[in-house]
Amino acid sequence: MDPISRRPAAPAQVATTPQAETRPAAAPVNTAAPAAPAKTVAPNALEKLQRSTFVGQVTQAAPAAQAAQAAPAKPIPGAWRGGPDTPVGKAIAGMIERIRASEASGIQIKGDTVESLFTRAILDNKHVSNEQLLAISQVKLEQLATSPEDRAKVLKKVPNARELPVHKFTVAMLAAATGVDPKALSEACPDLGLTGAPGTPILYAAETQKMQRSTALHDFTDYLRGAGVKGMNKAVWGVENRVLSALVSAVGGGRY
Repeated sequence: MDPISRRPAAPAQVATTPQAETRPAAAPVNTAAPAAPAKTVAPNALEKLQRSTFVGQVTQAAPAAQAAQAAPAKPIPGAWRGGPDTPVGKAIAGMIERIRASEASGIQIKGDTVESLFTRAILDNKHVSNEQLLAISQVKLEQLATSPEDRAKVLKKVPNARELPVHKFTVAMLAAATGVDPKALSEACPDLGLTGAPGTPILYAAETQKMQRSTALHDFTDYLRGAGVKGMNKAVWGVENRVLSALVSAVGGGRY
C-alpha cells in the first residue's frame, strides 16, 4: 500500500475547554489509476521474435518457389520424329520456341493457335517427312518474298493487309518454321493470309474463320512449295498443284 495515502491517527480528545484544534493538512489522495509500466522485450526475446517472423516469411514463400520449380516444362511436339540431340529434333525445338515467343502466339482462328495448327497439320502429319522439315528450316527470306509489283497490288486492294489477325497468324507460323524475321516477312509478303493471289481477280480478306484458317495453312504450304520445298501441298492437301490444293483447302479437305 502506498504510504502517502495513509492518514496519521487523530489525537485523543481532552475534556477541557474546547480550543481550536490544529492538525496537519492531509496529503491529497491520488485517485488516478497508476500508469501501466511500459513493456520491454528482452534482447533474446526480440531476437527470437525477429527470427520466427523471418522463418515464417521464408516458409510462406517456399511453397510458391517449390511449385514453380516442380512445374514440368511444356513438352516439345513432334518428339516421335527424333530425340532432342538429332538434327530434326533440334530443328523442331527451334520452330516451337519461336512460335511460343511470337507476338501472335495468343491469336486463335477457328479454335486453333499457331502452335496447335502447326503441330496438328505439320509436325504430327506423317505425310510430312523429316527431310522436308529440315529443308523448311533452311529457307531464306528472298525465297519467300512477293515481288514489289505484287505487293503494290495487294496493298491497293487490301490496304490494311498487314494488320489483319490472319496475316499475323500466317506470318508467325511461316517465320517460326523457317527462322526468318517475322517483321521482315510481313513487309516482304503482305499477301500472306489473304485468300486468292496477287495478279488474279480473287484476292480478299476472308470473313469466316474457317476460310481464314484454311488460307493460313495453304499459304504456309504453298509458299514453301514456291521456295523449293517439294511435296508440301501434297503432304497436307493430297495434291501438289497450287490451284487444286487451294480448292481442297477451301472446301475443308486435307490430310491432317
